[in-house]
Amino acid sequence: MANRLDCPYENLSSSYLLQTSDYQKQFCHLYAHRLAEMTRLLRPLAQSKWGKEMPIMKLCELRGEQDVHCILIGTIYKHQAFKPSILRDISEENQLAPQPQRQNYSEPGDKVILEDELQRVRLQGDQIEGCKLATGLVCAVKGGTDSEGFFNVEDVLFFESGPQKSLAVRTPNTKLVLVSGLDQLQAHNYVDALNMFQYWLSGSFDNTSEAKSTVRLIVAGNSVRSTAVANVPTLQVARSQANANDTVQAVSQLDAWFAAWAQALHLDVMPGAYDPANFMLPQQPFHKCMFPQASRLSSFQAVSNPYSCRLNSALVVGTAGQNTADLLRSTSLDSSLEALRCTLTWGHIAPTAPDTLACYPYIDSDPFIMKECPHVYFAGNCESFETELHVGSGGKRTRLVCVPSFSKTQSVALIDLETLDCREVKFSVESE
Repeated sequence: MANRLDCPYENLSSSYLLQTSDYQKQFCHLYAHRLAEMTRLLRPLAQSKWGKEMPIMKLCELRGEQDVHCILIGTIYKHQAFKPSILRDISEENQLAPQPQRQNYSEPGDKVILEDELQRVRLQGDQIEGCKLATGLVCAVKGGTDSEGFFNVEDVLFFESGPQKSLAVRTPNTKLVLVSGLDQLQAHNYVDALNMFQYWLSGSFDNTSEAKSTVRLIVAGNSVRSTAVANVPTLQVARSQANANDTVQAVSQLDAWFAAWAQALHLDVMPGAYDPANFMLPQQPFHKCMFPQASRLSSFQAVSNPYSCRLNSALVVGTAGQNTADLLRSTSLDSSLEALRCTLTWGHIAPTAPDTLACYPYIDSDPFIMKECPHVYFAGNCESFETELHVGSGGKRTRLVCVPSFSKTQSVALIDLETLDCREVKFSVESE
């Protein structure tokens, strides 16, 4: 087994760990804090871009006047006719016609509205691509009012994830491995690929040099299963019990895999959308009793989803993919990579939470705001491997990575923390 390079590491996910479990609060507090915090961050950026002569106004200050040119900062709300509604759940009870289920509910006719603490105004203009915006993101818009009560947008400004620290690598030639969607319940279909992956991690494929430089492995969710449990009628108790037994067995098998991998390198395991973990974001780390073998090793660590750490001076931030999957449902974005890029540009990991993506009802904070621009930003459980080196304002460089589901592609992502180069490594075994 290859000896690993020693690499500085710091876990920065404390803001995602819940200190209380009070679910009685309303989500308005989260939206109010998000708007207040993002307004504080956007105000100097707007003045720098558009000049201090252009006034930043509240909606209530417009008072219905025409031809008022100003800057507004607010939260985007999209009025979408096909967005999921509670009416679907109670349609039988009230004898209403059920709404059709759709995989994507974005339409060209969706109305884009800007809200602040007191009022809202309808946005229009060529600079507003409503089909590519999402409810919950905060932005600054420059423009003017018209006689019909619309705000004609001339330019839009997003936060773009704050400043970025320089990438001063202390240990050269270090690499990070990202894998997701292990789906242990279906692993019998690709157990050879998992074995090859383990041999590759340990340097048994005459890849000792590469294995030595691979300092950490992050498992980005859906390790137990990668699809929702089928809806079982209540009378079929035996089938429900069988599903529970299969899950317990899958967790035990994962424990063996994780213990073996953690003997080779440092391992961080995140929960995913279909794992036995809390449903709302941020998902809390797995309890150590779920993986008794792996938990004995100091190199094993159960972490939250989203997850943030500093590895060899590179800020690494990522999720198990719920944020990008929800964006693809509510917008006309073409790919997971485009959705990931949008969340980075908007400066918020999960803008659609809590509207269509479940999250904890925070009172005085919003941990999903990206106050520092990451060097590596990933989303797990994507249909295929995609990557891009995104260059933002001020020359900020971020490696975007859509980590493929291992159960579908039998592949992982390998990132060089010094150069931010990224490539896909495949372990698929073609059958004759």
